[in-house]
Amino acid sequence: MFAAVVVLAYLPVALFAIGHHEMWRDELHSWLVARDSATPWAVVGQRAYDGQPPLWYLLLWFLEKITHDPLSMQVVHVAIAASVVWVFASRAPFGRPLRALFPFGYFLAYEYVALSRCYGLALLFALLLCVRHPRRFERPVPTALLLAALALTATVSTIVAAAYTAALIVEWVVLARRGDTAARRAWVPVGISAAACLAAALCTWPPADSTVPHFGWPKDDAAPTRLVVAMFPIPRSDFFFWNSNALMSFEPFARVALPVSVGLAAWILFVLSPNSGAAVLFGVGTLLLVALFGGVYGGDVRHHGFFFVLLLMGAWIVRGTAGGSVAAARTRLGRLRDAALAPTLAVVLVAHLAGTPIALYHDYKYVFSSGRRAADALRAAGLSESPIVAESDYPATAVIGQLGRRALAYSPRTGRTFSFVKWTRDRRWDPTDGQTLRFARALGAARGEDAVLLMNRPLLPELVDNEHVTRIAELYDSMIEEENFYIYRVAR
Repeated sequence: MFAAVVVLAYLPVALFAIGHHEMWRDELHSWLVARDSATPWAVVGQRAYDGQPPLWYLLLWFLEKITHDPLSMQVVHVAIAASVVWVFASRAPFGRPLRALFPFGYFLAYEYVALSRCYGLALLFALLLCVRHPRRFERPVPTALLLAALALTATVSTIVAAAYTAALIVEWVVLARRGDTAARRAWVPVGISAAACLAAALCTWPPADSTVPHFGWPKDDAAPTRLVVAMFPIPRSDFFFWNSNALMSFEPFARVALPVSVGLAAWILFVLSPNSGAAVLFGVGTLLLVALFGGVYGGDVRHHGFFFVLLLMGAWIVRGTAGGSVAAARTRLGRLRDAALAPTLAVVLVAHLAGTPIALYHDYKYVFSSGRRAADALRAAGLSESPIVAESDYPATAVIGQLGRRALAYSPRTGRTFSFVKWTRDRRWDPTDGQTLRFARALGAARGEDAVLLMNRPLLPELVDNEHVTRIAELYDSMIEEENFYIYRVAR
C-alpha cells in the first residue's frame, strides 16, 4: 500500500515533467535510428557512431514498428520511471521517509523521466540487481541476465555492471577460499556479465572514420568533481539551468571542489565498508567513471548521476545483506559507520529534492527545444513534404523526428540525405551561407520544386530578398541554443 501511494503521488510529477518538455535532438536521434532500421541487427550498425550500447535503440525499434509515433517513447519512458519508483518504494531496505523522498529528487522527477533517454532504463536494471543481490549465487541466472541488460543499456551503466562484476569476483574468491559450494555457481553471473561488458565496449568503440572521441588522458582534469554534481544536483535558477550546477558555479566552492570530492568519496567508502562487495562496487565504479569523464567524454548531469546510482546500490547492499559485519558493528567505529549510512543517504536525497522545483519550473517556463515548433511551422506553411536542406545538420534531428515516418533532410556538408547524423569525418567543415543557398537552389532545380532551408542561425540579411529567398519562421527562444531554427523557402 505504501509503495502504491508513493507511485500515485509520483505520477502527476512525472506527467507534468514530460508533458511540458519539448523533445530535443538526442531523444529523437535514437528514435530515428530505430525508425530507419529495417531489422534489429541494422539498429546495431546504425548506432555505431553514437558511443552507446544498443539495448535502448532495440527497445525503440520494436516500439516504432508498432506505433510509428515518438509520443509512445515518452509514454514508455514514464512507465519505466514509475517502475523504478515502485521497485524502490516496495523493496528498498530503508525507512519510509527515505523511500518517499527518492522519487521526487532531481534525477527521478526530471532528468530520468522528462528526457526520454536510456538512463532511466539503466537505473531500473540497477535496482532490480539490488533486489536479486541476496540470491545472486543461489539463483545466478537472473542476476547474470540483469547484469547483461545493464551493461548493454548505456555506457555509464556498462561501468556500473563492470563494478558490480568486480564485487562478485571478490566475493567469489572469498567463497572459494572457504570451500563454499556457492563458489561453483558464481562463474555464471561473472562470466555472462564480463561477456556483456566486452560486447558493450565493442559496440561503443567508434568506427575508423568517426569523430567520436577515443580515450586520451587527461581531457578533463576536473572529472572527479562530477561526484559533487551527482550528489548535489541543484541547477542554477536561470534560463540555462540544464546541465548547470549551483555549487560548481559558485567560484569560492569551485576552487575547493576537487578536495571536497575526494573527501566525499572517502566518506562514502567509509559508510559502505561494512560490506566489502558494496565498497568494491562504489570504489571501482567511481574510478571507472572518473576515467570515462576525464579521458573520453566530460559528460553531462545525466551521466554524472551514475555516481549516485553507485551510492544507492552500495547502500542497498549494505542494508539488505543479512549479517553484515557483526564484528565491526561491535566497535565504536563500526557503530558510527552503521549509524551514518541512513543520514548520508538522507542528505543526498534532500539535496536532490532541492533541485527538482528549479528544473521543473524552468523547463515549464521556457522552450527547451524549438524542434516541435519548427515542424508545426513547416506544416502550417504547407512545406512539410518539400525537400529540406539542413545546416547545421545535427540540430535538425529535433525537427525531422517530429515530421512523420518518411521525413528526411539533405546536408550540404555531405550532399547526402539524413534523418539522424552519423558523426563521420567528411561532415566536419562549415559551409558558408552562400554555399548552403547554392546547394538548396540546385536541389530545388533537380527536384522541380522549391526547397526549404532549415538553419540554426539566421541567414545574412543581404541574402534574404523575398523573391528568391523568403523567410518563413524565426524561432530563437530555445534553451538549447543550437536548436533555435530559422526557416526559409528557396525558389528553384
